[in-house]
Amino acid sequence: MDVVQAFYQALNRGDAAAIAALYAHDCTVEYVFEDGAAVYETREVVAGKWAEEIAARAGGLPGGHRIDVSRIGGVQTGWGWVRADWVSASGTGYSHFWIEGGLIRKHRTIRQNDLGSRFPAGSSTPVSVRRENDSRGRFPIVGIGAVILTEGKVVLVKRRNEPLAGQWSLPGGGLELGESLEAGTAREVLEETGLVVTVGPMIEVFDRILLEADGSVRFHFVLVDYLCWPRGGRLQSGSDVEAVTLADPGDLAAWRVAEKVRAVVARALELQRTSRGTDD
Repeated sequence: MDVVQAFYQALNRGDAAAIAALYAHDCTVEYVFEDGAAVYETREVVAGKWAEEIAARAGGLPGGHRIDVSRIGGVQTGWGWVRADWVSASGTGYSHFWIEGGLIRKHRTIRQNDLGSRFPAGSSTPVSVRRENDSRGRFPIVGIGAVILTEGKVVLVKRRNEPLAGQWSLPGGGLELGESLEAGTAREVLEETGLVVTVGPMIEVFDRILLEADGSVRFHFVLVDYLCWPRGGRLQSGSDVEAVTLADPGDLAAWRVAEKVRAVVARALELQRTSRGTDD
């Protein structure tokens, strides 16, 4: 799956040489390119086609991205197969990759051209695994959060619902079944803040356990926070939030955010200093 992730990262950079290096010499690609033949063979031929594709088509998604991947997972029909679900400026679809010896031997694409759906029809649409995790439940929920840094400020949201109703915190929510951590972070940010973000390095993983007065567990979250930078969209209140704002990282106490949030933001600022990302 790392090879497939590297493929899409190179595609979004417009790096044809890096893309070509991920294919085996005797590779076959089927229905990958919107124009031209249905099938291309050998690394040399595929490399030339990718160079043409990148030169002819600019990235049409926010931030100049060519494609956003919602999920990358192994396919259990045989060893080596990987499936990636994605959305591009022209529609949605999914691709199958046969990985052998760390290289792509076969690559085929199926397009749905359904711009209204983040997850392609015919794929395993992510099913929410959010449960009523109150005193009756015994299943911790995986949550994702985002420290979004832009123009020297951090994005905060005011929660509408429990937990943390009425409090200011970081954007985030529950991970959905079949969804990668990075894709879930990007989705939650878009839903809550209207921003399209680049999901950067992981900041921290920690527990948050909230108890009832009698000591029983009301909520148990395992939270994964990521450093993110906006690359499109418009800051606005979305689902599950009453308001959204840009706050000075040095003045978070005035927003009455939890001490843990302040610590995570501080780590994010330090991580940004050593990261190759920018807050564009």
